[in-house]
Amino acid sequence: MKKLLTIAVAAAIAAPMAASADTTIYGRLNQNLVHEDNGTNTEWDVEQNASRFGVKGDEDLGNGLKAIFQYEWSVDSANAGTFGGRLAYAGLTGGFGTVAIGRQWTPYYGSVDKTDINQVNGMNDTYIGTVRVGKALAYVSPNFNGFSAKVALVIDDAGALDLGDDFSDITNVSLDYANGPLSVGVSYLAFNGAAAANDGNQWGIGAKYNFGNFAVIAQYEDADLEAYNTLNGAAETADVDEFAIAGEAYFGNNTVRIKYGEVDKAADVEHWSLGVQHNFSKRTMVFAEYENNDTQGVADDDRFGIGLRHDF
Repeated sequence: MKKLLTIAVAAAIAAPMAASADTTIYGRLNQNLVHEDNGTNTEWDVEQNASRFGVKGDEDLGNGLKAIFQYEWSVDSANAGTFGGRLAYAGLTGGFGTVAIGRQWTPYYGSVDKTDINQVNGMNDTYIGTVRVGKALAYVSPNFNGFSAKVALVIDDAGALDLGDDFSDITNVSLDYANGPLSVGVSYLAFNGAAAANDGNQWGIGAKYNFGNFAVIAQYEDADLEAYNTLNGAAETADVDEFAIAGEAYFGNNTVRIKYGEVDKAADVEHWSLGVQHNFSKRTMVFAEYENNDTQGVADDDRFGIGLRHDF
């Protein structure tokens, strides 16, 4: 009976989409077995990292214009538990670029956080920016010989991101260059708070360069006190900045990664990690990773994880 019910639910989801050949159902399961020693507790746990389920597609409107959409949920795949919101937007794309409205990836994340390369949960510890944001109106320019620009406005009234501005509570602009082995991005976030405690700015830059079987990656971020606390719900007492450098080596279907980074704040954080990954195919991989976090005034936090990821 359970199997029949599962088939019936899948059919109910897929049937309306069959009318549109440009709609895709996709997802990811990333399951991790993790050992952590934080100086107080030492334990094993089954975790997941960014597992998700989604639908996306487009409709040809003619004259080079398309409607696009994406709806994506986070999935607690370690417990087969609750769904959470990741992406939900609709937009138009054509020769002018792309305009979208809803919950989206921030331009800042795509341009700056290039050292987000680990597969085990919780190993992107130096990044101080934002990843996705709701109530956003965004524009992405066409590509001009490798250059592209992105603009996003967060427009919130009485919500969690309402900073008191009549129009745009947060403004995010990015400029990217990607050509051959080099990709570089720079981004700026302005927090337009009516009160001084919610006013401020943050900027970052990230770059990756591939040469032969190797790649080097680096990023740097700087946030003033008000911007950092608004974005992270924190209570820091001084401006915050971070940097991270990483390297990857590719040997056939295998990748070796190493990363080092620091966060300069009231309690400084020093982070390094090492990992290896094997791709069985374009959709299935196994991996093992280790990281050490040294936070000023706190015992070191060591994490080791092995995992399996499948994309569909």
